[in-house]
Amino acid sequence: MKALNDNQIFLLENINGERSSLNKLLNHLCDKHDKPLSTLKLNARILKDLELIEYGSRRDPKPVELTASGEVIRTIINSEGNGMS
Repeated sequence: MKALNDNQIFLLENINGERSSLNKLLNHLCDKHDKPLSTLKLNARILKDLELIEYGSRRDPKPVELTASGEVIRTIINSEGNGMS
C-alpha cells in the first residue's frame, strides 16, 4: 500500500470532470495555487501509474479523468475531512 502525498491529494481533488487536457488543468492549477508545474506533472504521472487517473498523450489526446479507483480514493479522502483544497 502506498500513501498519497499532499500534491497527489491536491490533484485528485481538483480533477473536476470538465474534460480538459492534463496540460491545461496543470497550468491552471499552477497559476491559481502557485505550485510548481514540474511537481504537478510528476505527481500526475505517479497517479497515472497507480491507475487513479487517466489522460492521453500528444499523439492521442484525451481529457484527464479519475478512474473508478481514483473516485473511490477521492471519496474516502473527502469523507475523512483530509481534503487539501
